[in-house]
Parts: sequence; C-alpha cells; structure tokens
Amino acid sequence: MKIVEIVPHQRARLYATLVAKEEAIRKNGRGTYTRVGRKSGSSARWRHKAYSGSVQLKHDSSEIVTARIRASTPEDERQLLACFLGFVVRHSGDHVSVITFRFK
Repeated sequence: MKIVEIVPHQRARLYATLVAKEEAIRKNGRGTYTRVGRKSGSSARWRHKAYSGSVQLKHDSSEIVTARIRASTPEDERQLLACFLGFVVRHSGDHVSVITFRFK
C-alpha cells in the first residue's frame, strides 16, 4: 500500500477539484477512473480501468488530501500510483504545494 499526502496551496479546494474533474471526464464517456462505493463529501474511492486496485481519497478540514493506493500486485500498485500522480498534476497541479509519499 502506498499513501500519498497532497498539501494544496492556501485556500485551494483540491479534493473538490479532483472529484469534480473525474466526474466531468467520466460523464463525457472518457477517462480511466470510475468512482465506486457510496458518495460522501469527505471521501471517495476510484478504480482504474486497466490496473487492478483502487485509490481511496480522503480530506480533512485543512484540505490536505490523503490517497491510499492499493493493488493486488506490486506492478499494478506502481502503475496505479503513476497514473494517479499524473491525474493530479494534469488537472490540478497549479493548486498543489507539497506531495509526500509513505510506503507500507
């Protein structure tokens, strides 16, 4: 499992931006992520079309986004991590201040 903590710039609503962008892409019939599970204002879980595993997103009152990346194989986990980071940088890289990785 990989844990990614993303600290946005001050007053940036990074979690809401990421979730809204994923939803907009999916509504247009494109994209590699699909939201699974129950809808919640503070967390979301995404699955990737090509790689097994999931990305669990959560945020707190300070708008720090925590993503737990899990996959059945180390290779899928690595690919899922790379895809998620690409998504963040592509769609909201200007809102990000710091990205921290933890490996478990």
